Amino acid sequence: MNYILIFFISIFTSAASALVGLGGGVLLIPFLILIFDLPIKYVAGTMLLAMVPYTAVATWGNVINEFVNFRIGIVMETGAVAGVLIGALFTGIFPDFLLKIIFLLIVFYLMLTLKIPTNSPYNYIAKGFKKINFIPPFITCKTANGARCSIPSLIFLGIIAGFFSGLLGIGGGFLNTPVLIVGVLLPAKVAVGTSIFMILITSIFGAVEHAYLNHVDYLLAAIIAAGMVIGAFTGTYILRNIEEHKIKNFLFVVMFIAAIMTLFR
Repeated sequence: MNYILIFFISIFTSAASALVGLGGGVLLIPFLILIFDLPIKYVAGTMLLAMVPYTAVATWGNVINEFVNFRIGIVMETGAVAGVLIGALFTGIFPDFLLKIIFLLIVFYLMLTLKIPTNSPYNYIAKGFKKINFIPPFITCKTANGARCSIPSLIFLGIIAGFFSGLLGIGGGFLNTPVLIVGVLLPAKVAVGTSIFMILITSIFGAVEHAYLNHVDYLLAAIIAAGMVIGAFTGTYILRNIEEHKIKNFLFVVMFIAAIMTLFR
Protein backbone atom coordinates (compact mmCIF):
# COMPACT_ATOMS: atom_id res chain seq x y z
CA MET A 1 0.00 0.00 0.00
CA ASN A 2 2.85 2.42 0.76
CA TYR A 3 4.31 1.86 -2.69
CA ILE A 4 0.97 2.69 -4.31
CA LEU A 5 0.75 5.88 -2.26
CA ILE A 6 4.29 6.89 -3.24
CA PHE A 7 3.48 6.25 -6.92
CA PHE A 8 0.56 8.69 -6.90
CA ILE A 9 2.43 11.24 -4.79
CA SER A 10 5.28 11.02 -7.31
CA ILE A 11 2.92 11.97 -10.13
CA PHE A 12 1.63 15.04 -8.31
CA THR A 13 4.97 16.27 -6.96
CA SER A 14 6.83 15.79 -10.25
CA ALA A 15 4.13 17.64 -12.20
CA ALA A 16 4.46 20.58 -9.81
CA SER A 17 8.26 20.36 -9.95
CA ALA A 18 8.40 20.23 -13.77
CA LEU A 19 6.32 23.40 -13.86
CA VAL A 20 8.87 25.37 -11.81
CA GLY A 21 12.14 23.68 -12.80
CA LEU A 22 12.74 21.63 -9.66
CA GLY A 23 13.99 18.08 -9.54
CA GLY A 24 11.02 16.62 -7.76
CA GLY A 25 12.92 15.76 -4.61
CA VAL A 26 12.05 19.05 -2.88
CA LEU A 27 8.45 17.89 -2.48
CA LEU A 28 8.87 14.12 -2.49
CA ILE A 29 11.78 13.67 -0.08
CA PRO A 30 9.71 14.55 3.03
CA PHE A 31 7.11 11.92 2.04
CA LEU A 32 9.80 9.27 1.62
CA ILE A 33 11.22 10.02 5.04
CA LEU A 34 7.80 10.08 6.71
CA ILE A 35 6.43 6.94 5.02
CA PHE A 36 9.55 4.75 4.74
CA ASP A 37 11.65 6.24 7.56
CA LEU A 38 14.79 6.02 5.42
CA PRO A 39 18.03 7.82 6.32
CA ILE A 40 18.41 10.89 4.14
CA LYS A 41 21.49 9.52 2.36
CA TYR A 42 19.41 6.59 1.02
CA VAL A 43 16.59 8.96 0.08
CA ALA A 44 19.12 11.12 -1.78
CA GLY A 45 20.50 8.21 -3.81
CA THR A 46 17.07 6.78 -4.60
CA MET A 47 15.68 10.14 -5.68
CA LEU A 48 18.64 10.95 -7.93
CA LEU A 49 18.24 7.65 -9.77
CA ALA A 50 14.47 8.15 -10.15
CA MET A 51 14.99 11.65 -11.51
CA VAL A 52 16.97 10.48 -14.54
CA PRO A 53 13.98 9.28 -16.64
CA TYR A 54 11.76 12.07 -15.24
CA THR A 55 14.14 14.87 -16.26
CA ALA A 56 14.80 13.23 -19.63
CA VAL A 57 11.08 13.32 -20.48
CA ALA A 58 10.63 16.86 -19.12
CA THR A 59 13.69 18.12 -21.02
CA TRP A 60 12.41 16.68 -24.28
CA GLY A 61 9.10 18.50 -23.80
CA ASN A 62 10.89 21.76 -23.00
CA VAL A 63 13.14 21.42 -26.06
CA ILE A 64 10.06 21.11 -28.25
CA ASN A 65 8.68 24.28 -26.63
CA GLU A 66 12.08 26.07 -26.98
CA PHE A 67 12.39 26.58 -23.23
CA VAL A 68 16.00 25.36 -22.88
CA ASN A 69 19.16 27.51 -23.06
CA PHE A 70 21.68 24.76 -23.74
CA ARG A 71 24.64 27.13 -23.72
CA ILE A 72 24.09 28.29 -20.14
CA GLY A 73 23.01 24.84 -19.00
CA ILE A 74 26.10 23.08 -20.33
CA VAL A 75 28.50 25.68 -18.94
CA MET A 76 26.95 25.53 -15.47
CA GLU A 77 26.93 21.74 -15.56
CA THR A 78 30.70 21.58 -15.99
CA GLY A 79 30.82 22.88 -12.42
CA ALA A 80 27.74 21.01 -11.20
CA VAL A 81 29.19 17.60 -12.06
CA ALA A 82 32.13 18.22 -9.74
CA GLY A 83 29.84 19.69 -7.11
CA VAL A 84 27.43 16.76 -7.05
CA LEU A 85 30.23 14.24 -6.63
CA ILE A 86 31.60 16.18 -3.66
CA GLY A 87 28.14 16.61 -2.17
CA ALA A 88 27.37 12.89 -2.40
CA LEU A 89 30.49 12.11 -0.38
CA PHE A 90 29.42 14.53 2.34
CA THR A 91 26.11 12.71 2.92
CA GLY A 92 28.04 10.05 4.79
CA ILE A 93 29.81 12.66 6.92
CA PHE A 94 27.02 15.01 8.04
CA PRO A 95 24.35 13.69 10.45
CA ASP A 96 20.77 13.63 9.17
CA PHE A 97 19.55 16.44 11.43
CA LEU A 98 22.24 18.80 10.10
CA LEU A 99 21.30 18.00 6.48
CA LYS A 100 17.67 18.85 7.29
CA ILE A 101 18.65 22.18 8.84
CA ILE A 102 20.79 23.07 5.80
CA PHE A 103 17.92 22.20 3.46
CA LEU A 104 15.43 24.28 5.43
CA LEU A 105 17.62 27.37 5.66
CA ILE A 106 18.45 27.37 1.95
CA VAL A 107 14.83 26.94 0.87
CA PHE A 108 13.62 29.80 3.09
CA TYR A 109 16.37 32.11 1.84
CA LEU A 110 15.60 31.38 -1.81
CA MET A 111 11.90 32.00 -1.16
CA LEU A 112 12.72 35.46 0.16
CA THR A 113 14.99 36.15 -2.81
CA LEU A 114 12.15 35.52 -5.24
CA LYS A 115 10.18 38.34 -3.59
CA ILE A 116 13.05 40.86 -3.46
CA PRO A 117 13.53 43.07 -6.58
CA THR A 118 16.69 42.19 -8.53
CA ASN A 119 17.99 45.78 -8.16
CA SER A 120 17.60 45.74 -4.37
CA PRO A 121 20.83 45.80 -2.29
CA TYR A 122 19.27 42.99 -0.21
CA ASN A 123 18.97 40.59 -3.14
CA TYR A 124 22.33 38.93 -2.57
CA ILE A 125 21.97 36.42 -5.41
CA ALA A 126 21.47 39.14 -8.03
CA LYS A 127 24.03 41.36 -6.37
CA GLY A 128 26.58 38.55 -6.01
CA PHE A 129 26.27 37.33 -9.59
CA LYS A 130 26.60 40.89 -10.88
CA LYS A 131 29.84 41.33 -8.93
CA ILE A 132 31.47 38.16 -10.30
CA ASN A 133 30.04 38.48 -13.81
CA PHE A 134 33.08 40.36 -15.14
CA ILE A 135 35.58 37.50 -15.41
CA PRO A 136 36.34 36.53 -19.03
CA PRO A 137 35.68 34.62 -21.20
CA PHE A 138 32.01 35.37 -21.82
CA ILE A 139 29.03 33.87 -23.62
CA THR A 140 25.83 35.54 -24.80
CA CYS A 141 23.15 34.68 -22.25
CA LYS A 142 20.07 35.68 -24.30
CA THR A 143 18.57 36.91 -21.05
CA ALA A 144 15.74 39.33 -20.44
CA ASN A 145 18.12 42.25 -20.99
CA GLY A 146 20.44 40.58 -23.52
CA ALA A 147 23.41 40.63 -21.12
CA ARG A 148 26.54 38.53 -21.49
CA CYS A 149 27.56 36.00 -18.86
CA SER A 150 30.97 35.14 -17.46
CA ILE A 151 31.82 31.47 -18.03
CA PRO A 152 33.80 31.15 -14.74
CA SER A 153 30.86 32.71 -12.86
CA LEU A 154 28.39 30.23 -14.36
CA ILE A 155 30.74 27.36 -13.53
CA PHE A 156 30.94 28.58 -9.92
CA LEU A 157 27.14 28.68 -9.67
CA GLY A 158 27.07 25.16 -11.06
CA ILE A 159 29.49 23.89 -8.41
CA ILE A 160 27.31 25.31 -5.62
CA ALA A 161 24.08 23.89 -7.09
CA GLY A 162 25.70 20.51 -7.75
CA PHE A 163 27.10 20.27 -4.24
CA PHE A 164 23.67 20.67 -2.65
CA SER A 165 22.16 18.31 -5.20
CA GLY A 166 24.55 15.52 -4.22
CA LEU A 167 24.26 16.39 -0.54
CA LEU A 168 20.45 16.51 -0.33
CA GLY A 169 19.32 14.47 -3.36
CA ILE A 170 17.04 17.17 -4.75
CA GLY A 171 18.54 17.64 -8.18
CA GLY A 172 19.88 21.16 -7.77
CA GLY A 173 16.77 22.75 -9.30
CA PHE A 174 15.73 24.36 -6.03
CA LEU A 175 18.84 26.53 -6.47
CA ASN A 176 19.14 26.58 -10.28
CA THR A 177 15.74 28.05 -11.09
CA PRO A 178 15.81 31.03 -8.66
CA VAL A 179 19.42 31.81 -9.63
CA LEU A 180 18.67 31.68 -13.35
CA ILE A 181 15.66 33.96 -12.88
CA VAL A 182 17.05 36.39 -10.31
CA GLY A 183 20.79 36.33 -11.02
CA VAL A 184 21.23 35.44 -14.69
CA LEU A 185 17.90 37.11 -15.64
CA LEU A 186 16.59 34.37 -17.93
CA PRO A 187 12.88 34.50 -18.79
CA ALA A 188 11.01 32.32 -16.29
CA LYS A 189 9.99 29.57 -18.73
CA VAL A 190 13.52 29.32 -20.14
CA ALA A 191 14.93 29.24 -16.61
CA VAL A 192 12.61 26.33 -15.79
CA GLY A 193 13.52 24.38 -18.92
CA THR A 194 17.24 25.03 -18.54
CA SER A 195 17.12 23.99 -14.89
CA ILE A 196 15.42 20.68 -15.75
CA PHE A 197 18.06 20.03 -18.44
CA MET A 198 20.82 20.67 -15.91
CA ILE A 199 19.14 18.39 -13.38
CA LEU A 200 19.15 15.59 -15.96
CA ILE A 201 22.95 15.71 -16.24
CA THR A 202 23.49 16.21 -12.51
CA SER A 203 21.15 13.36 -11.61
CA ILE A 204 23.01 10.90 -13.84
CA PHE A 205 26.36 11.57 -12.17
CA GLY A 206 24.86 11.74 -8.67
CA ALA A 207 22.92 8.50 -9.12
CA VAL A 208 26.03 6.65 -10.31
CA GLU A 209 28.02 7.72 -7.27
CA HIS A 210 25.21 6.97 -4.80
CA ALA A 211 24.81 3.54 -6.40
CA TYR A 212 28.52 2.93 -5.88
CA LEU A 213 28.08 3.96 -2.23
CA ASN A 214 25.07 1.57 -1.88
CA HIS A 215 22.69 4.45 -1.14
CA VAL A 216 19.92 3.33 -3.56
CA ASP A 217 16.67 1.40 -3.04
CA TYR A 218 16.14 0.17 -6.61
CA LEU A 219 12.54 -1.01 -6.25
CA LEU A 220 11.49 2.28 -4.68
CA ALA A 221 13.42 4.20 -7.36
CA ALA A 222 11.59 2.33 -10.15
CA ILE A 223 8.17 3.07 -8.62
CA ILE A 224 9.01 6.75 -8.12
CA ALA A 225 10.42 7.04 -11.65
CA ALA A 226 7.23 5.61 -13.17
CA GLY A 227 5.10 8.18 -11.35
CA MET A 228 7.48 11.03 -12.10
CA VAL A 229 7.48 10.34 -15.85
CA ILE A 230 3.70 10.74 -15.88
CA GLY A 231 4.09 13.94 -13.87
CA ALA A 232 6.73 15.22 -16.32
CA PHE A 233 4.28 15.08 -19.22
CA THR A 234 1.68 16.92 -17.16
CA GLY A 235 4.06 19.60 -15.88
CA THR A 236 5.58 20.46 -19.27
CA TYR A 237 2.10 20.74 -20.80
CA ILE A 238 1.01 23.19 -18.10
CA LEU A 239 4.28 25.15 -18.47
CA ARG A 240 3.64 25.64 -22.17
CA ASN A 241 0.23 27.18 -21.48
CA ILE A 242 0.75 29.12 -18.24
CA GLU A 243 1.38 32.88 -18.20
CA GLU A 244 5.03 33.82 -17.68
CA HIS A 245 4.54 36.05 -14.64
CA LYS A 246 2.77 33.31 -12.68
CA ILE A 247 5.75 30.95 -12.66
CA LYS A 248 7.74 32.86 -10.03
CA ASN A 249 4.72 32.98 -7.70
CA PHE A 250 4.09 29.28 -8.17
CA LEU A 251 7.76 28.55 -7.47
CA PHE A 252 7.48 30.51 -4.22
CA VAL A 253 4.44 28.44 -3.15
CA VAL A 254 6.12 25.13 -4.02
CA MET A 255 9.24 26.02 -2.04
CA PHE A 256 7.14 27.20 0.92
CA ILE A 257 5.30 23.87 1.00
CA ALA A 258 8.62 22.01 0.81
CA ALA A 259 10.00 24.02 3.72
CA ILE A 260 6.94 23.38 5.91
CA MET A 261 7.03 19.65 5.14
CA THR A 262 10.68 19.53 6.14
CA LEU A 263 9.73 20.62 9.67
CA PHE A 264 7.84 17.33 10.08
CA ARG A 265 10.57 15.00 8.86
